Amino acid sequence: MPVTVEQSSGRILLELPGLDQDILYLNALATGLGSARVFGLDAGSGVDEVVVRFERHGPRIAMIAQNAGMTAASRDPGQVDGVDRAFPVSVLAIMDIESDAGGPIVVDATDFLLSDAVDVRGTIRNAGLGAVQLDGEKGFVDESRTGAFPGNTEIRTVLTFASDALHPELARHAPDGRAITFEQHHSFMALPDEPMPGRVFDPRTGNGSTVLHDYSQGFDGDYRIRLTSRWRLEPSDPAAYMRGELVEPVAPIVLHLDPAVPEPYRTAYREGIGWWTEIFEAAGWRNAVQVRDLPDGADPMDVRYSVVQLVNRSVPGPSTGGGRRDPRTGELLVGMPRMDSHRSHTDFNLYMGLMPVYDALGEEPQLDGEEFTMARRRQLAAHEVGHTLGFPHNFIAAAQGRTSVMDYPFPRIDVDGQGSLDISDAYRNSGGWSDTLSVRYAYTWYPTPESEAEGLADIVQEALDRGHLSMADGQVANSYPEVSRWVDGATMFESLDNALAVRRTALRHFDEAAVRPGEPLAWLNARFAHVYLHHRYAMEGLVKYVGGLHYRYALRGDGQDPTEPIPAAQQREALERIVEVLSPEELAVPDHIPGLIPPPPPGYREPAGWVNPAGVALPPAVGSHALWIESPAGPAFDPYAVARSFAQEVVDNLLARERMARVVALNGLDAGQPSLDEVLGALVEGTWGATGSRTGSAGLYRRAAERSVLDGLFTLAIDESATSEVRDGALLWLERVGDRLAADPPPSADAGYLAHRARAARDLDRYLTLGEVPSLRSGVIQIPLPWP
Repeated sequence: MPVTVEQSSGRILLELPGLDQDILYLNALATGLGSARVFGLDAGSGVDEVVVRFERHGPRIAMIAQNAGMTAASRDPGQVDGVDRAFPVSVLAIMDIESDAGGPIVVDATDFLLSDAVDVRGTIRNAGLGAVQLDGEKGFVDESRTGAFPGNTEIRTVLTFASDALHPELARHAPDGRAITFEQHHSFMALPDEPMPGRVFDPRTGNGSTVLHDYSQGFDGDYRIRLTSRWRLEPSDPAAYMRGELVEPVAPIVLHLDPAVPEPYRTAYREGIGWWTEIFEAAGWRNAVQVRDLPDGADPMDVRYSVVQLVNRSVPGPSTGGGRRDPRTGELLVGMPRMDSHRSHTDFNLYMGLMPVYDALGEEPQLDGEEFTMARRRQLAAHEVGHTLGFPHNFIAAAQGRTSVMDYPFPRIDVDGQGSLDISDAYRNSGGWSDTLSVRYAYTWYPTPESEAEGLADIVQEALDRGHLSMADGQVANSYPEVSRWVDGATMFESLDNALAVRRTALRHFDEAAVRPGEPLAWLNARFAHVYLHHRYAMEGLVKYVGGLHYRYALRGDGQDPTEPIPAAQQREALERIVEVLSPEELAVPDHIPGLIPPPPPGYREPAGWVNPAGVALPPAVGSHALWIESPAGPAFDPYAVARSFAQEVVDNLLARERMARVVALNGLDAGQPSLDEVLGALVEGTWGATGSRTGSAGLYRRAAERSVLDGLFTLAIDESATSEVRDGALLWLERVGDRLAADPPPSADAGYLAHRARAARDLDRYLTLGEVPSLRSGVIQIPLPWP
């Protein structure tokens, strides 16, 4: 599609290749906002790719997005017409015909190409940052990034957005908040001449899927076709491939490194992505995945190149994988992994939080800071490129022995009986056998459909025989303990034991050695956060034992048990461990630490955070380092606020409505399973009913746990999305706490503890008699540490 920019008018003229022809249209931002707090405004962010056709209607051309996912695979004309009539298309643009005198049609595409096709306005509005308007007078085309090539056309436009009341989060990222300018990139790409044959998706193999709707299926179908997401790989020598020799593909998967990626990241990315080259050998390929530098002068947005882009933001944010695909088949066409440039600061903070242990013991760390952080960067590059290759998360990999790069890994840190740490094996330096199995299923080449069906069945059977699992449901409310993010251990008991051992020795020795000479001591805050919360993710996994349920993505006849409740003994052990973590001994911050941490000096503190409409507080950052722990005590570091916030997090994770509903359901099926009354009772008795001091520092930590439990019960009782059984159980235990508070307080209680009891009693009385919901989670701070 040749493109011309008129110098006199600035109009953008497109020469169409032909009418009623399927073309892939893609758009994305070429420049970003630089804020991790607004997802979707990074360089490379865009909307889903669509198949478009150009249709002539009188003197104008309509650019129409097709509903490619709604099909009739039979290709019967009547069924195809029925599908076309059932679902809408989308007219993306109407373009005036500029010329059609005996040659290709030329259209004026200016209005469309200078429109907000990426929907910057909607992204800003949905993030709760107010409204901005596109300033049409400040839009133009960047000819240096615009051109036509044999298989694609690339067009770069510049858009400016304005607002009379711009949100501070937007204004602080632009030199003039009254005009925020983005570059938007449009691509028109030729689709494959022959759509790639689909490979049936199997949920037991750790592959991603593309779901299409096929309305020509019979009555016993479900109108869906599930295909394995993959790139097209064809052997350059089919005969050698079938003999079992490693063969190079006709068209390898080539990933180009963004020139913006500096060393040592560049080498780490290259090495991590290179793991896939070796993994693909298990499917018979040599050099199937290649890493190259982006050619000089090439545009990272040009769809001829799959580019590993570096994304700079003002605070740490996520890295992402993925790319562009053929919506008709799920064939992966362009890779677009994006790597956050700040993620290493998070890992370095974690690393530095451990240095006081080495300093106190007179030992040298097994890895220096660069080796530690680049080991994580290698793994992250492999992980995000794994998404680009079609693979989803696999959050059970850690429990199976670090079998996949598609997990979120927690650093393996060993501690011996003398308190010495060993970080030499912090991150695995290769892919795992689960990755190999997934690649073999998705990318092994077969000459015929019959050999493919037979070969894939053999791979699935091997997976079943080896007990292969690939599970992406890592959310905290899930029922599967081993399917958890940022853990290390075959069980969550093992993971927690190790995390607590590391945490205890790191807390005991924590001091100014966590920052380097000449650095602000305020940075101790960010390093301490990783030490204090070292067991955070292990606790997220541990609570899943309660109301826990193992399950498999089983198909009839494959021999897998579809579901299996967690044994009652393990659930009760988990309850005991949860109560232990909520004890003053485990919540306490050693007395020597608060005095070490001053407030940040001038120039090191970013503007205050903001709260979005969902009520999620987003705290500021310290310099270019990780998000840190806010203090309600102002310049003084408040250890009790930290304990209160973590205790509330643990309680809320345990009392998730889905988990409590499972407790009720599983106990109904098997009376030997813990009941809701037992679970809530263990939590209340382990905090409000525990013996021990109610005075001084210990009393403050005990209050943190008790109020967290009370607020958690209130939340469950008033949650209209919880089942009636769950709400009833929570209400009963609120009444029982009220009965306990009606009795005489412990004789050792001080004035602070008496005030705590008095407020709790008033809150319960007003709720139980008047239905008045008290203020919950007062003073609880958010500690959203970046992902490790």
